[in-house]
Amino acid sequence: MDKFLIRKEASGSRESDSEQSLNPTNSNVKKAKIRHYLNRQYNESYLKFGFFWSGDAAQPNPLCVVCGDKMSNESMVPSKLKRHLTSKHSSLQDKDLVYFQRLLDQQSKQRNVFEKTMTASERAQLASFEVAEIIALKSKSHTLAESVILPACKKIVKSMFGEKAEKEISKIPLSNDTIHRRILDLSENIEKKVQKKLQDSTFALTVDESTDISNTSHLLAFVRFIDGSEIINQFLCCKGMSTTTRGQDIFDVITDYLREMNLTWKSCVGICTDGAPCMTGCIKGFVSLAEKENPDLIRTHCFLHREVLISKISQEDLKLVLHQLVEIVNYIKSRPLKSRLFEQLCKGMDSQHVRLLMHTEVRWLSKGKVLTRVHELHKELIVFFDQEKQGKFGEHLRCELWMSKLEYLTEIFSQLNNTNSSMQGRNENILTSTDKLVALKKKIIIWKNRASSGNFDMFPSMRTTCIKEMIPIVVSHLTALDENIDHYFPSLSTEKYDWIRNPFMNIPSNIGLQLCEEEELATISSDRDLRIKHSTVPIDSFWISVQEEYPTLSKKALSLLLQFSTSYLCELGFSTLNNIKTKKRERLRSTEEEMRVCLSHIRPNIEEVAKKHQAQVSH
Repeated sequence: MDKFLIRKEASGSRESDSEQSLNPTNSNVKKAKIRHYLNRQYNESYLKFGFFWSGDAAQPNPLCVVCGDKMSNESMVPSKLKRHLTSKHSSLQDKDLVYFQRLLDQQSKQRNVFEKTMTASERAQLASFEVAEIIALKSKSHTLAESVILPACKKIVKSMFGEKAEKEISKIPLSNDTIHRRILDLSENIEKKVQKKLQDSTFALTVDESTDISNTSHLLAFVRFIDGSEIINQFLCCKGMSTTTRGQDIFDVITDYLREMNLTWKSCVGICTDGAPCMTGCIKGFVSLAEKENPDLIRTHCFLHREVLISKISQEDLKLVLHQLVEIVNYIKSRPLKSRLFEQLCKGMDSQHVRLLMHTEVRWLSKGKVLTRVHELHKELIVFFDQEKQGKFGEHLRCELWMSKLEYLTEIFSQLNNTNSSMQGRNENILTSTDKLVALKKKIIIWKNRASSGNFDMFPSMRTTCIKEMIPIVVSHLTALDENIDHYFPSLSTEKYDWIRNPFMNIPSNIGLQLCEEEELATISSDRDLRIKHSTVPIDSFWISVQEEYPTLSKKALSLLLQFSTSYLCELGFSTLNNIKTKKRERLRSTEEEMRVCLSHIRPNIEEVAKKHQAQVSH
């Protein structure tokens, strides 16, 4: 019958050869219909011949449950299935349906176990990547996964879910080398994401150089760029410098890395560094060399470093007090026995603190914290030095004028520390940092005017017994602070950039905009929809949202908002570097990869990374 149907179709097809040649689509449709019509379907009664089906349900292929042979769909007829059973499995031809059903069930169970094993190995690999990311985020040793995390997880799971779950946890590969490879893979994934995002955006850099515990010099760089509807800060690189750290060396390292990322200096709108000669030298400094590649690049000297330079004490009387205070602290802190005795004394007097703080010149907030702690424990210090028979230190602490100077230094450095701390943040830009320094300058002028008349209300902890002696000292120091601000920050005016913060205010005409920029600003300021939007979103998001409609003005605004005002992120990165490269890990070679996974704002796609590797469970 089938042959007859085929011949009939073939006969019919010959009659319409001319029609098919004119319309080949109809011919293909007819052939597909013929194939669909001839497809044989599986019947449950075929299991008595030892056959099940496999493949596509629309065109199933017979599958022998005994030997596993697969046959074509044309063999899906009882006669051919029976012939296979009698010719290849003659010993089973008398078996009933129940026997073959049992074979089929056994094969199904084996198949499910295999699929479950594959799924478990993939889950174990995914968990391995997630543990590696956690270890990198916490800057911990790779051996922690196998020596601490895995045993702890096994005990927890065994207590909560039993031994079977414990065996499943044991399958997660967490060896030292495995965690190392996982971190490298995660770092590579992050780096590729950053490279892709930087292709379509301008960016600003902050760069700094320091040494680790093994005296290896590291060059650290962070980048700020537009990602979607926001401006983000992202770890860029951490490169070791084996020899010199001149401006040319730093420039070569950064340029080579930008070339690896398929980037150029033309996309960089600004660089923020500290004031080291290798960074800011006018001829061979790193920034000067970068400006030769991009003359429009904006250089910024870190606001935090300049604020610390402002706080340097030049008055001899105050400098002497600070020197004597350091001697007092060092007498106790440099002697373990004295430190223990002072701690017991403070506990016996129910003091708020029991230890002094060591002064460190390179730490920005150290001086103010040391002064505050000594001022809070000055009564305990008097008792301690009386017991130790250190009359020189006791005389300083009992002297009214000396204590008045100490209290003034405590108050003024507390204010300077507050300003410094307020500028330490990931989202600081030139506009916000300048506002805080302008506020500090105005406060200093107010304090100086009030101190000139003998009013020290702004310094509440200062005693009133030595006001006359303190007036010239305080006024002189505040005057020096004011002059230092003018010296290190010669231009603190940001009024010409007020249109960036609020383009809907009355903007003066002399703000340095080009004709097309002024026209776009006029259009924006007249758009009430944008006015409403401006009040509901951050400044950077607002200018990003209008950059397609107003490209010239938004480019100018975003180039300023992208600028780093401080090297805070680099200092944060060096703190992370010290946590990663400890005394026991000083030979670590994957420093950059560890820091990228730890410090990156852009997180890796762990599932994507895991799919690129063959899943294997731990043995």
